[in-house]
Amino acid sequence: MAISDGSDGTEPDASQKKGFDISSLLKPVAEVDTAIGKLFLFPLSRSDISAFNDISTIDQSKRIREFLPFIASLSPDYSWEKERSGVTHDQIQSLSDPAVEELAEAYTLSNALRSAREGGKDRKPIVRDANESPTAFLDRLLRSEVEEQANQFRKLTDQVLGPTQRLFDQVRNSSAILGSTLTEFERLSDRLMPAEIPVSSTDHFQVINEQYNRQARERAEELETVRLTGKMTAESAQALKDLVEAAATLMEQVDERDRKSDQSTRTQITVAVWAVGISAGLSLLALIVSGFGYLQDRDSIISGDQWQTKMLTVIEQGAEQRSAVELENQEFRERVMSLDARIEDLEADKRAVIDASEAAYAPRSD
Repeated sequence: MAISDGSDGTEPDASQKKGFDISSLLKPVAEVDTAIGKLFLFPLSRSDISAFNDISTIDQSKRIREFLPFIASLSPDYSWEKERSGVTHDQIQSLSDPAVEELAEAYTLSNALRSAREGGKDRKPIVRDANESPTAFLDRLLRSEVEEQANQFRKLTDQVLGPTQRLFDQVRNSSAILGSTLTEFERLSDRLMPAEIPVSSTDHFQVINEQYNRQARERAEELETVRLTGKMTAESAQALKDLVEAAATLMEQVDERDRKSDQSTRTQITVAVWAVGISAGLSLLALIVSGFGYLQDRDSIISGDQWQTKMLTVIEQGAEQRSAVELENQEFRERVMSLDARIEDLEADKRAVIDASEAAYAPRSD
């Protein structure tokens, strides 16, 4: 069987290095080839920890075997939109003990339990004992994780409800004291019911003595009643004072939360206003730059149009001048041709005169 920590060893590209990808929390942390296929082991969730805490078996190997279906899957695909396809209890039960130990070893070495292995702030590391099996070590790591989660939840609860809880404890304590005093007062009131002395033929002094004792007892009970009444009044005042203080503290906490909420809201509104203002400024700047660009393009277009107009004018003037030159050249050619014809005529006349002169002066033969 092959064990992998879930990474392929390739360097991530630049786009993957930027920012934090929340989907990485849903990727498998280890993978192991087993007889039922490659199993992918995923990080712990709160439901997984609760499931481990609900497993009642004492044997560590059996407990890990019972827990594997919650963190193992035959597919690595898992996202917020797609649920994890787990393995069944029967599939895990079909694995051999060495396979379960190998799965446990892969999970103990993964990043899912790094904080439990290495420890941290206010948390001691879990050191593996010599010759300790992977399932036993994994069981201790998971138990430590369960305890750490409980401590974190307890700390969070104390931070949120601690002051309020102490106030209500004080109010409940005052109420309990007042309740005990009230119970004692009611019991004493029942004893103060007037008792009838039966008329009999007893001795007169004995009757007087009994009446005196009864009056003394009633007087003492009346004094005790007055004392309990005063005590009950004081305790009622104390309970009312505690209740008022608790209500005032709660109101102060509510006001403080409202103030913080208002302050946070004002901060968010301020940030939003500044963001809108900056966006408006940038938009205005972009508009100004676009305006300058438009003006520059317009000037360039106008200059180009003027240059094209001038070039067309020059070309037209050049064409007109060329036409005029061609006409003048045509006239010159016609004149040259006329002169050439006249010269030819003159030369012909000259040759005719010469021929006539030669004929006139030529000697005659008889």
